Parts: sequence; structure tokens; C-alpha cells
Amino acid sequence: MNNRTINLIVARYFTSRKKIGLISFTSVISILGIGIGSFALVVTMSVLNGFEKEVAERVINVDSHVKVYGKDISESDVRNVRDVLSNEKAFKELYPCVYSKAVISANGMESVVRVKAVGRSALRRVFARRSTIVRGSPDFKCFTSDLPGVVLGYRLADKLGLCVGDTLYVMNPFSIRGLYSMPKVRRFVLSGVFELEVFDYDENLIFMDIGEGQKLFERGNNYDGIEIKLSSYKLAQDVKRELEKSKILEAKISTWGEMHRILFGAMKLEKYGSLVVLFLIIVVAVFNLMSSIVMLIVEKIREVGILRAMGATSKAIGRIFVRLGLLNGVIGLFAGVLLSMGLCLAQQYYKFIPLPSVYYIPYLPVVVKGFDIFVIVILGIMLIFTGAFYPSKRIGKMEIVKAINYEK
Repeated sequence: MNNRTINLIVARYFTSRKKIGLISFTSVISILGIGIGSFALVVTMSVLNGFEKEVAERVINVDSHVKVYGKDISESDVRNVRDVLSNEKAFKELYPCVYSKAVISANGMESVVRVKAVGRSALRRVFARRSTIVRGSPDFKCFTSDLPGVVLGYRLADKLGLCVGDTLYVMNPFSIRGLYSMPKVRRFVLSGVFELEVFDYDENLIFMDIGEGQKLFERGNNYDGIEIKLSSYKLAQDVKRELEKSKILEAKISTWGEMHRILFGAMKLEKYGSLVVLFLIIVVAVFNLMSSIVMLIVEKIREVGILRAMGATSKAIGRIFVRLGLLNGVIGLFAGVLLSMGLCLAQQYYKFIPLPSVYYIPYLPVVVKGFDIFVIVILGIMLIFTGAFYPSKRIGKMEIVKAINYEK
């Protein structure tokens, strides 16, 4: 039996409406189940990709794509790093930083924080997205005071009861030299409040001018690190390798993925956990598909016997029902994938689904990734083929006489 004959029989059986043909209630349910499952998978993956991208952009804005840590990094070291990266197409900018732990106090309350001291121009670029600054401005100056300014997270500001223009104290606990020595303390004014919706930053991070940081933490004219911004986060590993190969300074070099390994690892676990759970919808629908194929086999068993008597091999009979099952399942799979892709791409480019004002972004973030679609389609086809293959294999082994005389 050639492929053309098999395809003609498949088309005839597929459109059959007698008794319990493939286009039956069970078949419709299996098509809908596979379609709904694939639709839910694509939408869920795209939304999780969108949120991951939003978080990554906010985190990278604050922490850069590549970070160089070192002890007593000098201005000449900064120039050397810039010279190494000047020929890299991905390189956009870099700036030196001072990092330290400190104790901040205001209104009779205290909190341990992480301090990041950067230049004024670097701060403006960090908070280039105005939506991240919720009070004040991304600057180290406040019009109501001559004191140097700091910018901190909204959770920390609320915890200490601070408003823009309020005075606060930052203490360097590492400046205590002996039992009776006093820590170094400087007075600042709150010039801005940011909201990144990343708990560790909103609760524990403050920014100050790099000159003030060098004085408070006794760095002299040196720095603790260099932060590097690139045109794409995907090129961070390439830039890291280039810096390591140059060996211009003894320092630790980390990419954004390595710095936030736990955060993005948890997000990936959530993403692929959702993939597994939602894929169970397709698994259930495939069992429904198997039952519809079995019922079709029961209806067509005498015709199968006649085909066998006319010389059709068991493999040819099996291929008929495998193709029927694949046709049935693939219709549902591709219908769900195409509908969900259309919806997600429309949201990605036109942003017509808004989010309530309590969220930090005004619209539902969606990013459609071709790899995710490919994985869903391939796994779906494999499941559908498995569900269609098992009952089709059994029918080919039935004896010809029994098949012809079935329910005679």
C-alpha cells in the first residue's frame, strides 16, 4: 500500500461522521485539550520571559553587565580597562565605584545598608528610566540643603520615615580602630528615592557621590570596582574573557548572570516548573486522543480486516491510524500555538493589556522566544505521536478472519 492510498484512507476516515468517527465528541475534546494546553504553555512562557526581562533590565541598570572587583584600583587601572575595551563593539561605557557596608540612622532608627558610591553622571545613567525614581531626583544635590545627597530605596526610606530633604547620618563601622575610638560619621540629605521592585535593593541599597564615598570609607584616590555597560547582556561573557586574557590587573571579574545567579536561577526554576505542570494538560489530552483512536478502530475494524485481506500489511494499517492521530493532535497543537503567538506578539508590540497601578510596570510584559515555541511544538508532537502509535500498533496485529467477522 503506497503513501497516496494511505493518505486517501486517512482523509476518508478523518471526515467520517458515522457512529463514532474521529470527528466525534471525544475527538473534539482531545483537539480542544491539546489546543488549550499549548495555548497556556506559550502564554505562560512568554509572560514569564517578559517579567524576567523587566527584572534583568532593572538589575543590570543598577549593577551593570560586567563588574571588576579589586583592592585599591587606581585611576590608571580604570584607563587601562577602558583602553582594552575600546575596540570592543559591545562596549558602551564604564565607571569606577566604591562599595562598602555602613550603618544609616535617621529619626532615632538605624539600619545596616550596602553603599555604592558613583559619579553624578553615572547615577543619572543608572536611573535613566524615570519610572524607577519615585521621589526627588537622580542627583546628589538637594535644593533645600547644602549637604551632600544620597539616593536610597523606597522600602528603606519608609522604614526610617524619611522624605526628600530630610537629614540622615551614615556611619562607617570599619573606621573603629580600638576600644575607645569613635566611628567615622557623615551627615547627608535625602535627594532621591528609587523603586526597583527588587527587595534586596529597595531595602538595603543606597547611592552616594564617589568623592564622599572615598572620604567616608577611607579609600584615598582609589576605588573598589569598575562597572562596565554593554550594548547587549548576551555579550557579557565575551567581554569577561577579553578582560581575563588581557591580565591588566589582579581582580575578580563577574558578569551580571554570575552576580545574580540565585535570583535568575529561581526565575528559571519557576519558568520550567510551570512548563512541566502546564504540559500535563497536553498529556491528559493525548490520553483522550488515544481513546478516540481506539473507538475509531472499533468502528472500522471490519474495514481493516478487508484491507488486510486485500494485501495491506500490518505496518500500512498502523501508519493509517498513526497519521490520523497525528493529524488530529497537530491541528489542536498548532491552533493553540498560533493563536497564543498572535496574542503574545500583539501584546509585546502594542501593549493593549494594562496592569493595575499597584504594579511597577503599566502593562503586562510579554516576550515571545522562538526557542520556547520550538521546544513546546517538538515535545507536543512527540507526545501526540506516542499517543497515536500505541493503539495503532495493536490493530496491525489482529488476525484477518477475526477482523472481518467482528460483530457479524
